[in-house]
Amino acid sequence: MSPLKKLLNKLDGSKIKYKVVEHRKVYTTFDAAQTQKIKPQQVAKTLLVKGDNNFYFAIIPGNRNLDSQKLKAVMNKYLVQQEEKSSETGSRSKSGKIKKLSIANEAQIKRNFTKTMGALPPFGSLYKCQTFADKLLLKNSKINLNAGSFTQSLEMTSAQYKKFEEPIEGSFSKARKK
Repeated sequence: MSPLKKLLNKLDGSKIKYKVVEHRKVYTTFDAAQTQKIKPQQVAKTLLVKGDNNFYFAIIPGNRNLDSQKLKAVMNKYLVQQEEKSSETGSRSKSGKIKKLSIANEAQIKRNFTKTMGALPPFGSLYKCQTFADKLLLKNSKINLNAGSFTQSLEMTSAQYKKFEEPIEGSFSKARKK
């Protein structure tokens, strides 16, 4: 089963409303926006990051860059909260704070997630990974998401995306340098 079909089955099973958008082959969020005649800030840029020994999805607007320090702070705040919840329930899970954060390299992405570089959909839950989404992306009423293909995207409301993915929200993108 294709990655798109798997994704659509999960969305349908969760009663999520979306639209599949067919378009010419694109490799960047800027090209996706231009081709579909939408604003780049409405297109989700999926970044796979490695925090110490775990992978996480970081989703930012297509017209912005990742601010690694801010993302690390958001992630550590979340991990501390998870640790506190675990201790309240008697669980002994100790995740600790992330010390080293980096963008996953091509070999790590191909080995653990997808063979198609640049076509990772912004759904960490499909890979049992926590997703972090930038608030600037989620403030758009509609967002455009990679569907695991260079010729298809998904359009849905931010509310539907949040309902399905349940991302940790934070502010961790920065303006692109011109």
